[in-house]
Amino acid sequence: MIVVTDSGPLIHLASVKQFPLLKRFFHTLHTIPQVYEEVVAQGEGRAGELEVRQALQDRWILVSTTPGPALAQRFIAANVSQTDAAVIACAITRKAALLLADDLAVREMARQDNLAVIGTVGILVQARVEGFVDRLQPLLDQLIATGFYLDPAGRVYQNALKRVGER
Repeated sequence: MIVVTDSGPLIHLASVKQFPLLKRFFHTLHTIPQVYEEVVAQGEGRAGELEVRQALQDRWILVSTTPGPALAQRFIAANVSQTDAAVIACAITRKAALLLADDLAVREMARQDNLAVIGTVGILVQARVEGFVDRLQPLLDQLIATGFYLDPAGRVYQNALKRVGER
């Protein structure tokens, strides 16, 4: 199963010390050079940098070549960044079974192309359901404290807690 990831889940799961869930659930992740650049080079000293460096060294995160610009251009025209467009194009080109992304515009564009998508909150919900984390709410609150946009009174937060029996 091919799984392609954007930078968000890499950074956000690292920020709440749950990065190992990615290997546990997906075994191998594919990403593009721009995501590597964002997380490792531009993100030096921040959440995700060391974790991604190690995952690359351990070869469970693989950096794929960026797909041709024609496909990515279609998504750029739809108001997503060049990097986000290239991530979606990579997932389509590689016939990915799943795309990991947090950005709503990226998720909507991917779904329009029949890509299955999960984000940081969904991964944490799955970890709670499968017993890999004891409680979800503290992790969601930690995400918020690190700058992740998630409204505690909002639908995503509340539905996540309901799904795991914490509401």
